[in-house]
Amino acid sequence: MKRKKLLSVVLAGVMAFSLTACGGNGNSTEGGSTSGSASSATSSAASKTSSASTGSTSSTASSSTSTADATPVSGGQLIVGDGTQSNGDIYPYWTNNSSDNAVYQLTSGCSTIEIDKEGKYVVNPQAVKEKNDVKNSDGTITTTFKLQEDMKWSNGEPITAKDYVFRILYFSSPVIVEMGATDNTAGSDLDGFSEYNEGKTKVFKGVRLLGDYEFSVTIAKEKLPNYYQDAMAGVTPAYMKGWLPEGYDIKDDGKGASFTKDLKAKDLKKKAEDFRFNMDAFSGPYMREKYDETSNTYTLVKNPNYKGNYEGQKPYIDTIIYKYVQNETQMDELATGGVDILRQMGGADEINAGMDLVEKGTHGYVSYPRNGYGKLVFVCDRGPTQFTEVRHAIAYLLDRNEFAKAFTGGHGSVVNGCYGLAQWMVEEREDEIGALNQYSFSVDNAIAELEKAGFTLDKDGKPYKSGLRYKKLDNGKLMPLKIEWCSSENNPVSDLLATKLANSEDVKKVGMEIKQSVVTFNELIQNYEQAKKNDFNMYNMGIGFTAIYNPEFSYAIGNPQNSNRISDKELAKLAKDLNLVDPSNEEEYLNRFVAFQQRWNELLPDLPLYSNEYHDFFNNKLKGYDGIKDSIWDLTSQINYCWVQK
Repeated sequence: MKRKKLLSVVLAGVMAFSLTACGGNGNSTEGGSTSGSASSATSSAASKTSSASTGSTSSTASSSTSTADATPVSGGQLIVGDGTQSNGDIYPYWTNNSSDNAVYQLTSGCSTIEIDKEGKYVVNPQAVKEKNDVKNSDGTITTTFKLQEDMKWSNGEPITAKDYVFRILYFSSPVIVEMGATDNTAGSDLDGFSEYNEGKTKVFKGVRLLGDYEFSVTIAKEKLPNYYQDAMAGVTPAYMKGWLPEGYDIKDDGKGASFTKDLKAKDLKKKAEDFRFNMDAFSGPYMREKYDETSNTYTLVKNPNYKGNYEGQKPYIDTIIYKYVQNETQMDELATGGVDILRQMGGADEINAGMDLVEKGTHGYVSYPRNGYGKLVFVCDRGPTQFTEVRHAIAYLLDRNEFAKAFTGGHGSVVNGCYGLAQWMVEEREDEIGALNQYSFSVDNAIAELEKAGFTLDKDGKPYKSGLRYKKLDNGKLMPLKIEWCSSENNPVSDLLATKLANSEDVKKVGMEIKQSVVTFNELIQNYEQAKKNDFNMYNMGIGFTAIYNPEFSYAIGNPQNSNRISDKELAKLAKDLNLVDPSNEEEYLNRFVAFQQRWNELLPDLPLYSNEYHDFFNNKLKGYDGIKDSIWDLTSQINYCWVQK
């Protein structure tokens, strides 16, 4: 029985990917654009908008997590531990740390489209009174939302259509990139996005403000057909007053929505920075009460104005403490009650320690496949890693099977493309994916690749015999085979990479040097996002995928989301064309998926290190947390259904 599609919602404004320290216990996401449904019929708010069904990926839960006969109770406090260091900036367009993003998910809601426990799209009746989809004569599709009029921000102000339209306009504008954002593609699937995104027009014709509680979005013709067509119109509101100074508003001239005043970075930057770090209006089940910079700890309390999720379910737990815990102490904190739950444990030592607690009867767990991988990120536009053969050589110099076994303790495996263990496409095309180059450990192959790349000289420009290799560039200068590697501190993956790769005799034997720089995770992210300002060639971190698989912007030439800075026209086209398939044509979609993976595997912009099976461990005070299915429906989705035993 083949694995069925599990489709996730990626609400407008969620970035294409976020990052976690490889080896930490936070998940991250890659994928996405706007989301929703696009059919030609009017649907009521209570009806499901997609027939997408659950995936066959399964989870395991310990018997101690069973709560079938328990009665939920309100109140109490839950302490969540996360091994990725937060920075207090929860909005996804800038830093995208997985811990900050988790807090964003806990405090964000009122989306027009949500995903249910079965992986199906549903119109959110708490936000939407009526949804109407129309196929236009020009090949576009327009979705109109009539909103419920009783939605409120946590501060008591009404949530209106302007907050949804603002989300798209502001986070699609070029001005936020000028303000330091790494992504401005909130409305990338909508008609007129390119013109608006590039600053050629102030009016976004694919977005209409139709009334105080009514708006529409129009999916661009060039984005259709789309395999994920049902996931392209959903929107989450953003608090316009928090982002913009007084004097700004939204208007609609009948041809599209726009701001009443031009957005200028110099006028908006301070306001935006203040709001990002001191948000005071939230639409989700929780709101941020405070953030402690010293301990990297968020305190969240229930949002009194939250109407509930798509089922009207509101949270039971009064307070959530979301805190940073160092990898070396996190299991001790779980055992002693310093934290109540550790999410997404992937390392062998921590999984074994967690299972010891389970065996004692004091804790429970759930396990599920990770939809992503730990990786080495290569910078592909400078230094030795700009040459594909050098990236190949590094891959050949690391025994990844041994590495994955050592780190995960057998709870994971190696992937050879841009995919995770939980993705249904991999199972469907097992033979083709299995035929990808595995870059099995081989010093001889590494040397052959380096010679192919032209690293055939010594420091004096003579034929290479020993020491460090050099390559003669077109300008006549000699480039040393020296890799500048940026890693994060308190990270077991960094430590393992130092032993098995950077400091290995094999690396020295082939004439390569890998120089490690150890920084905090927040510093690593800053270096990673400001690649033009440093000389690093390689980073280790983690990545995760939403089930809506969309690598387009990650490999578009010159796009800010192209973190590898790779410029390959074939890869960019394969990524862009991947999803431009009718939803009924699964065979063609799979063909394009394989073609993309084959080119990606050849170019190797990343080196996947492992894709592991995640474990969430929690003490017995947490109840109702036994329904998790995968890394998409996780704590941030299930939080409304959990409670703590008093």
